[in-house]
Amino acid sequence: MISVRPAGITISGYSDTTPDFTVLSLNRRVSEFLTAAFPGPVWLRGELTRTPKINQRGHTYFQLVEPSPDGMSQPLAVIDCVLFAGNRTGVVREFAREGSVFELLEGMNLRVQGKVSLWEAGGKYSFIVDSIDPAWTMGIQAELLRKLVDKLTPEGVLASNGELIMPKAPLRVGLITAEESAASHDFLHGLSNSSFPFKVYTAWAIMQGMDTVNSVIRAFNALLSIPDIDVVVLTRGGGSATDLAWFNNEHIARMISQVPWPVISGIGHETDTTLPDFAAFARAKTPTHAADILVNRVADFLRDIESLAVVLHRSASRGVASARVRLASSAGILARGAGMILRTQLNELQTLENRLAKHVQNNLSSASVRLNWSELSLEKAIIAGLTDRRERELHFLSERLILSISGKLNNFSMKLDSLDAVITGNNPERLYRRGWTTVRDRNGTLIKTVKNIKIHDEIEISFRDGSINAEAKMVRVSTERTHND
Repeated sequence: MISVRPAGITISGYSDTTPDFTVLSLNRRVSEFLTAAFPGPVWLRGELTRTPKINQRGHTYFQLVEPSPDGMSQPLAVIDCVLFAGNRTGVVREFAREGSVFELLEGMNLRVQGKVSLWEAGGKYSFIVDSIDPAWTMGIQAELLRKLVDKLTPEGVLASNGELIMPKAPLRVGLITAEESAASHDFLHGLSNSSFPFKVYTAWAIMQGMDTVNSVIRAFNALLSIPDIDVVVLTRGGGSATDLAWFNNEHIARMISQVPWPVISGIGHETDTTLPDFAAFARAKTPTHAADILVNRVADFLRDIESLAVVLHRSASRGVASARVRLASSAGILARGAGMILRTQLNELQTLENRLAKHVQNNLSSASVRLNWSELSLEKAIIAGLTDRRERELHFLSERLILSISGKLNNFSMKLDSLDAVITGNNPERLYRRGWTTVRDRNGTLIKTVKNIKIHDEIEISFRDGSINAEAKMVRVSTERTHND
C-alpha cells in the first residue's frame, strides 16, 4: 500500500494540509494506486451485456456485467473492457484449439484475463483483456444445458415428441432454418438427390442471437397452420458453443413437446449437443444427415412394399393354382352331370320312339283290318248294288285314317323337337358360348340367387374360356317376382 503525505501549502497567508491535484495528476495518482493494487494479470468473470464494437484499428470494446440474482433487475455491477487488436490473434487461436470459432455475442458468459487500467486523459476505469478462456465459456453452456435437462425431464417435456409415430413415408416436410443458409441448401440437396417426391414447407427463422427463441417459435406456429405435415426438421450448420447455445432454451423445448408431428433436430455438427436434441423425436448429426434420415425412411417403406408385393404374388399364384384345380374339378362334375342328363333324355326319347312305332304299327294294323273289311264290304256292296255308297264310305274312312296318322306323327315330331331343344339348351358348353356364366362363392358353392351374396363377399365368375375373382360392391335384389318365386 502506498501512503501519500503531501507537503503543506500556503496560499495568501493561509496554510492547508489538504492535498491539491490537477485533473491529470489525480488520474495519474489513481492509476498508480490501481497498478499497486493489481500489479499482475487477474481473471475476471462476467456476462456480455451488448454487442461489442470494433473500431477501425481492430480494437474490440465491450461491457461485462454481473447480473442480478433474479436475472430481471438491473445488473449489480458493470465494467468497460477492451481487447486490443494485437491480443485478438492469440484469442482466436485459443478458441480454434478448442474447436470453436471466436465471436463475442450478447449474452455470452466470459472469463477473461487482463489488468485493471485507468485512462488518465479521460478518467475512465476499464479492464484491458489479454486472453479469453474458451473452455470456461463452453463449460458454462454445458452446465446450463445439464440444468435444463434435469429440470424438464421430470415434467415429461423431453419425452413427449419421441412418443409420436413417424409416418412410414414422411414426404410432406416442414423445414425451420435460416433462409439461404448452407444448412438449408445441404438439407434440400439431400432430399432432391433421392428422386422421392418430397414436398417441403419452409418457415425461415433467425438461428443465432437474441431473437433466436422467438423466431423459432414463430416458425413452429406458422407450420401448425399447414395441414397434413408428416415431419418437421429444425436445423442449422455448425458454430461455436456460444452460437449454438441460443437453442438451449426451455421455451423451444416446450414448443417441440406440444407440436403434433415428429421433430428432427439437426443443429451444429456431430459433436454438438443442444436442448432440442433431447426434446426432438430424433437427432441428426448435420443438416445432410437430417435429409438422410427421411430418405432412408421412405426407402425402407418402399422395400417393405416390394416385399409385400412378392408375398402377395406368391399367395395369388397359389390361389390361382387352387382355383384352377377347383375349376377343373367343377368342369368334370358338370360334364358328368350333363352326360347323365343327356343319357336320361336319350332314354326318354328312345322310349317315346318305341311307343310311337308301336302306336303307328297298331294303327296301321287296325287300318289294314278295317281296309280289308271295307274291301269285303265293297265286294258285297257291289254285289248288292251298293257300290256308290261304299265308295264314299271308303273314301271317308281313308281320309280319317290319313288325318289321324298325320296328327299323331306331328305330335310325336313336336315332342321329339322339344326334347332335342331341352337337351341342346342344357348343354353347358352351348350355354357358355351364348354368354352364360356361373357364379360361385369362395368355397366353390354355386350361387343361384343374389340373396346368397353379401357386400364384400368374394365370388368367382366362370366363363367359357376362364374365370375371374371379384368382390361384391353392391347387391340389388329385383322387385319383380319370377314364375318360380
